[in-house]
Amino acid sequence: MIILDLLKYFAKFPNKTGVLDIFHNGKSNYAQYAELKKYMESLPEGLVPEIRSFVFGSSLESVKARVNKISGTYLFVDFGEFSCSRDLRNSIEDSQRLAVTVAMKTTNSADITEEAIASDISLELLNKVRGCMLADSEQRERWLEELSTEHTIVPFEAADLNSIGWTLMFDISGSDWFNLKVVSRSFLK
Repeated sequence: MIILDLLKYFAKFPNKTGVLDIFHNGKSNYAQYAELKKYMESLPEGLVPEIRSFVFGSSLESVKARVNKISGTYLFVDFGEFSCSRDLRNSIEDSQRLAVTVAMKTTNSADITEEAIASDISLELLNKVRGCMLADSEQRERWLEELSTEHTIVPFEAADLNSIGWTLMFDISGSDWFNLKVVSRSFLK
């Protein structure tokens, strides 16, 4: 459920229409598809509705296909690797690296002034997302309880996506997200 929790959480930021666009197949054999669609339909209007579209995933090809179909600003959530550790008391700590980008589609003919404007708008919108994430962390939002106190914001310039923006990189962590203790005990004889 970790990936689906991320999907649900970040879906609250963009314009609701841009979020519902991710269900372009309309239906699926996966039971979770209908549940997620119903959940997304029940969301109120986005917290940062100036972000027009939603992109979620780690597959470059899927991301490119999605970005090619949208215009304007978008929120792109790229989930990364998990790190897991166990101490001498058998306490398990899991962490994940995440990148959250707010970018704007630009034209091939954009001049440097237009690129600066796109960059400035994207940074302002990313900071709104970041502010909400910090507030949620302080309110002990389930998966954000262990939001790292260190964040990095780096420029996002993707010529193959015709996009300019900013990426917030951070870590989240928690105790035994995967229920590894329970899973490992199930193999004991």
